[in-house]
Amino acid sequence: MYRKNLKLSFVIFLIILLALFTTTVFASTETEKLLQQIIESKTAKPDIFAFINMGNFYCSLDLYEPAEKEYQKALDLDEMNILARINQSYALYKMEEKESALTNLSQIIIEDSNNAFAYFVKGLIYKDTLEYDLAIIEYEKVAELIPQNDKLTSELAQLYQDNDQFIKATETYIKLGKLKASPYILDNFLAYQESTACCLNLGDYYSSVGNIDQAVSAYNKATQFTEDKKSVAIAHYRLGLINLKGKEYEQAIMEKVLSQKFYPLYIEDFTFDNFAQAFIEIGNMHYDAGELKKAHQNYELALQLADSNYILSEAHYKLGLSYYRSQDYENAVREGEIALSLNPEFLSDQQRLIDLLIANAWSNFTKKE
Repeated sequence: MYRKNLKLSFVIFLIILLALFTTTVFASTETEKLLQQIIESKTAKPDIFAFINMGNFYCSLDLYEPAEKEYQKALDLDEMNILARINQSYALYKMEEKESALTNLSQIIIEDSNNAFAYFVKGLIYKDTLEYDLAIIEYEKVAELIPQNDKLTSELAQLYQDNDQFIKATETYIKLGKLKASPYILDNFLAYQESTACCLNLGDYYSSVGNIDQAVSAYNKATQFTEDKKSVAIAHYRLGLINLKGKEYEQAIMEKVLSQKFYPLYIEDFTFDNFAQAFIEIGNMHYDAGELKKAHQNYELALQLADSNYILSEAHYKLGLSYYRSQDYENAVREGEIALSLNPEFLSDQQRLIDLLIANAWSNFTKKE
C-alpha cells in the first residue's frame, strides 16, 4: 500500500513538473516574439509611399504647403525618389515658387532625358502661366516619348490654337481624326464641333484673308459660348481691335471691358497699350498745335484703352497738362497726382513740371480766397 501511494505521488510530481516546464517554455517563446516585434518596430523604416500618398491627398484639396512637407519627408528617406521630386516641384509651383519648381524639374530631365512626367509638369506650369511657346516645347517632348496618346495630343493641339499656330493645330486635330483633311479645312472647322475655340479660329482665318465682316460674325458667335472664358475674352479682344481700326472707339472700349471681364489677358499679345500710345501721340500733336479740346479727347481715349500703369500714368500726366493750359487747375492737380501714384519712377524726370503745375494751381486757389 505504501509503495502504491509512493508511486502515485511520483507520477503526480512528474505531471506538475512537465506542466511548469511547458508553461515556462511557452512564456519564453511569447516573450521572445514580443521583444522581436519591439525591435522591428524600432528599426523599420517609414513607408516612403505613405508620405507621397499623403502629399497627393493634400494636393487634391489644394493644400500645397502641407503637401510639399509630405513630399520632403519622403525625400529625407530617399532623396532620389523621382515621384516625390516631381510632385514636390508641382507643389512648389502652386506655392508661387515657380523658379524653384522649374529648376528641380530641369535637373530631373538632365538626370533622365526620357522622363516624360517631368516634361509634362514643366509644360503644365508654362501653360498655366500662359507661356505657350515654352509649354509647346515640353508637350512636344512628352508626345515624342508617349506617342499615340489622344489626351496628350489633344492638349498639344489646344496649345497650338492658344499660341495662334492654327496650321499645326489643324494638322494635329486631323491626326486625331477629329477633322477631315480638305483644301478648305479652316472653312470647315465648325464641322467637327461648334465651340468657342472653333469660332475663334474661324474668325482669325477670315481676318487674316481680309474678310472682316465674316471675321466679325465668327467672333460674335464665339462670344455666345461661356464654357471657355479665355477664348471668349480673346474673341472680344479681336473685335475690339477691328473696332479700333474702324475708328469705332466707343465700341472698341466696350469690347475691351468685356474681354477683361471674362478673363484677365495680362500678356503682351493681348493688350491695348499700343493703341493707347497711338492716341497719346495724336493728342500730343493737337496739344502742340494748341488744339486742347482734341488733345483732351485723345488723352481720354488713351486712358480708357491702356492696360499698364506705365501708359496710364503718361496719359493722366498729359491730360493734366491739357487741363493746366486750359486754366482748369483743380483737374490739372488731380491728374498730376493720379499720374504720380500710378508710376512715380517713370515720371521722376518730369517731377518739377508737376510740382510747378501744382504750385500754380495752389497759387490760383489762394488768390481766390
